[in-house]
Amino acid sequence: MNALAHLAACSCCGLVQSVASVPRGSRARCARCRTPLHVRSHRRSHQTTAALALAALLLYVPAITLPIMRVERLGQSNSASIWSGTVELLADGQHLPGIVVLLCSIILPLTKLGALFVLSSRGALLGHHVRARTWRMVEWAGRWGMLDVLLVAVLVAVVKLGDIVQLSAGPAATAFTVFVLLNLAASASFDPHALWEETA
Repeated sequence: MNALAHLAACSCCGLVQSVASVPRGSRARCARCRTPLHVRSHRRSHQTTAALALAALLLYVPAITLPIMRVERLGQSNSASIWSGTVELLADGQHLPGIVVLLCSIILPLTKLGALFVLSSRGALLGHHVRARTWRMVEWAGRWGMLDVLLVAVLVAVVKLGDIVQLSAGPAATAFTVFVLLNLAASASFDPHALWEETA
């Protein structure tokens, strides 16, 4: 096991090579393609990820339940939250946008953050296969994280008809923005290599 500890695989060309101790301030590079090698993980990144994921989870409820948008049309105003807007879209027969918002704004972010929190705080207690599947799910969920934002932008562009309809942000807009930023920061700070080093 000690002999394997000095091996590193290049993330670009896949070459497995032996890496000696790297002095502080220096970086090991692949002998074939000169890509920087990942030699050691920063286990403190798990603490940062857990804190960011927990903060995002605390913002989750106000982000989806408080009014996010106020629509004023012909003198009548109406406010809607992400949750109530999703329910109304589904109830009005707008199934495609309703399902997209439900998945990308409500289900996937909650699942992703919960999985990141479990991996960063209790990852060492999970089996190898569970860890691998959970990390693959986190990566897959991250690809769809901005689809709902794009959909909202398209809906706003379609609905806004000059001076007939006026849109303004509600109090949940700030909470949802901070929630998305914390979600992205938690994903960026997580180091999956540390999951395997904890049991090596």
